[in-house]
Amino acid sequence: MIISHFPSNLPSNNHMVYPQLLDAIRSSDTLVENNMDADAALIWSVLWFGKMSGNRKVWEHYRAQGKPVIVIEVGGLIRNETWKLGINGINRDADFALDVGVNPDRVKQLGIERAPWVFEDKPYILVCGQHAHSLQWANMPDMDTYFRETVTSIRKIYDKPIVIRSHPRFRENLHFQLTDPNWYKEQNCEWNIAKHVQKTYDSFDLENQLRETYLTVSHSSNAGITSILRGVPAVVTKHSLAWEVCSTLKERRFVTREKWLIEMCNIEWRADEIGVQWQRIRQKL
Repeated sequence: MIISHFPSNLPSNNHMVYPQLLDAIRSSDTLVENNMDADAALIWSVLWFGKMSGNRKVWEHYRAQGKPVIVIEVGGLIRNETWKLGINGINRDADFALDVGVNPDRVKQLGIERAPWVFEDKPYILVCGQHAHSLQWANMPDMDTYFRETVTSIRKIYDKPIVIRSHPRFRENLHFQLTDPNWYKEQNCEWNIAKHVQKTYDSFDLENQLRETYLTVSHSSNAGITSILRGVPAVVTKHSLAWEVCSTLKERRFVTREKWLIEMCNIEWRADEIGVQWQRIRQKL
């Protein structure tokens, strides 16, 4: 196969895994650059913003022709140490070749632990936003509308305080405006600013916030995965990789997470393992 990649459309942390992926592709296929007529395209993420804005044109061109787009992006299990490599999307919309087979030992190999479910009451409900320039947010409302609709749904069931946590790179009053800030106050909502973890590229402090969270609500971001790993029930949509073990607003579910966690650990790979995942998804191209 001829695989085209687009080196001008990469984030600054690409050096952590991208060279290893290119080497893996070269070992089995022909790798070219900036070619819009290859058998498949390789892009970084589906965030059409900043350095990666140009990937949108690549995505739309290849998908319109019915050709596959291979997507690499940062993982959520061990941020900036594990990576996802899938076909035609990210999260639950992508094909990660799980039907090729899964290795149950990967949970231990990655050192991933799941905390016990948190059954006791906690002070508030946490709502997490996403970056609206991502393909993940396609067919979704503007962020203010999303938050208002979500808060309204929660208020039909709960009177707990609600903490709203915008995506750290798509913040309220910076990247989108609130039509009525007082409405959120009337609904007993508080806005939280995600804090960057020092000496990391883009890790933030969600784990600390989950200690006081009764239930999280999100669309398809890593927040739902992190929440469930920490034992906090999470409401997500069918686009989230946490869908199989999620809760609903009406019912917090405390389901068995073993099979789900094995699959999650067969979706994310360290840089020196990314060639293994390349060979797995190559069978599906």
